[in-house]
Amino acid sequence: MRRTIVLLLLVLACASLSACGKGSLTSTVVQTTSASTSPSSTATTQSKSGTTPSPGTTPSSPSQSPSHESAVAFARAVNLTSDDVPGFTPSEKHNSSSAHQKRLERAMLRCAGIGAGTGAIAGTGKGVLEESSKDFELKRQIIDFSVSSEVSVQASGAQALRGLRAIRSPHVRSCFSHYLSLIFKEEQVKGATAGPVKIQAGTPPAAGTSGGFGWRVTATFDVHGVKLPIYLDFLGFVDGPAEVTLTSSGLLRPFPASVQQHLFALLLSRAKAHKL
Repeated sequence: MRRTIVLLLLVLACASLSACGKGSLTSTVVQTTSASTSPSSTATTQSKSGTTPSPGTTPSSPSQSPSHESAVAFARAVNLTSDDVPGFTPSEKHNSSSAHQKRLERAMLRCAGIGAGTGAIAGTGKGVLEESSKDFELKRQIIDFSVSSEVSVQASGAQALRGLRAIRSPHVRSCFSHYLSLIFKEEQVKGATAGPVKIQAGTPPAAGTSGGFGWRVTATFDVHGVKLPIYLDFLGFVDGPAEVTLTSSGLLRPFPASVQQHLFALLLSRAKAHKL
């Protein structure tokens, strides 16, 4: 879960900077909101900190930690491929950050109670594997979309559930917003003003798993009187010791809801067909 949250932070920060260029950003206002409206067409229910799996879901019982080999096989069977997103161009992820940004990352993780370098909530032990797909991008004229997936395998289903409760927590969203505020203050963009950052949380349906989670993050920049909204959707579920996440972004408009819903359902069906 740690890597997924950090990836979300980096995607949004990099998207905002690439959209606005380099220079000096002088004004930042950050506002966090939790709304009952869904982060996407698949997320329909507001989630709360400490939420337990809904009736009808089937959390995995404690068992032996998955082997690295089985975790690798699961990740490669579940993650998105080029064939899943025709028309999109694959690219490697480049999640580089400055030394100062890395310090802010660590501070955010401490705030959220997530163990640095482990992919797990602090005190829950080390994860088995984190593996992501390539970034798949579609850029044509004003269209600018990207999508990727990630599989994180924890040592136990209980450990993965602790991660699920954390990502549903308003406290984690608060830490996330604070970190974005600091990023926007440090990475300044000339002639641009950052507006409120809104975070909506919901629970996408994920029947047969331990539960789903979802965020929609919306940031708007005013560049010489032109408003540039950036949308980032973060949808996933926990199935036994596995955490599966779909991350999609859009500049000027949200990632298409129908495509997002299809890809989320695809990840869900693959996870069920290749249970750890």
